[in-house]
Amino acid sequence: MRVLVTGAGGPAAVSVWKSLAAEHELFLADMDANSPGLYLVPASNRFLIPRGEDSGLVSALLELCRAQSIDVLISTVDPELAPLAEAEAAFTALRTRVPLSPAAVLHRCRDKWALMSHLAGNPFVPECVLLTDDTRAGIVRFPCFAKPRAGAGSRGIALIERAADLDALPRDGSYLVQELLPGPEFSVDVYVSQHGELVAAVPRERIRTDSGIAITARTVHMPELTDAAAGIAREVGIRYVANIQFKQSREGPYKLLEINPRFPGSLPLTGAAGVDIPRLLMDDLQGKALPAGPMPFKEILMVRYWTERYLDPSEWQALCRR
Repeated sequence: MRVLVTGAGGPAAVSVWKSLAAEHELFLADMDANSPGLYLVPASNRFLIPRGEDSGLVSALLELCRAQSIDVLISTVDPELAPLAEAEAAFTALRTRVPLSPAAVLHRCRDKWALMSHLAGNPFVPECVLLTDDTRAGIVRFPCFAKPRAGAGSRGIALIERAADLDALPRDGSYLVQELLPGPEFSVDVYVSQHGELVAAVPRERIRTDSGIAITARTVHMPELTDAAAGIAREVGIRYVANIQFKQSREGPYKLLEINPRFPGSLPLTGAAGVDIPRLLMDDLQGKALPAGPMPFKEILMVRYWTERYLDPSEWQALCRR
């Protein structure tokens, strides 16, 4: 199949390429000609596209899918997800599959307050409140944690050690204040079939991170988190791929951090443990029978390091000229 993957500058796109390039024809796209993933495929399969928030992104991808006869479009960029899901009918008319959760689910996952509100009553939801003039005085448990209700990675996060620290944050409802979760962090890589059946839920501990990306991590058999991720995915309405993140609270239980309804950057670890999620996706889209879930996996540790790829500068210059 001809598969277009966006976000070639990030580890998620590279991870999808590692999994699928041997069996499918991969096309890589990004807004930046300096994105390293672009140079993993032949020059004819590299494309520059508008940034995720650009109003012209969907039309550009529709044209690209039409011109290249793309069978499957995989987005790894958060701002792209909901607009692409909303345009599903237009891609279907081109015979291009866009395997994403429903648009309403994607909007909910993007807004952390909307997500936590939707899951109110779930035992894995941490104590949290929107920071406003009205709620400021009611925040009395310190230290706590603040983060933008819309955002990704670690951008904008803040440790709140005392009440005065709240004064540095906007009180317009754009920030979420939640209980501090000082324990280890786990991500559960989940795959839910297009028919809503849980196929995989693999917990992995993020032991060491750099710029939000795990560089030392391990898969762990943790039935508590496997069951929690499966239940949350079902309650939220996840389809296909999601990465559900948890962190341990001071009292011991694990609490939900966020849901990323896309491929994560640490897919090679999950694949090495025995659950190749990109291949599950392709089998699902082709109507092949999927294993009964949750799939078994082995415990394995991953460490990451930089590697290099060398090419003629003219390839980069050609892409820049586009």
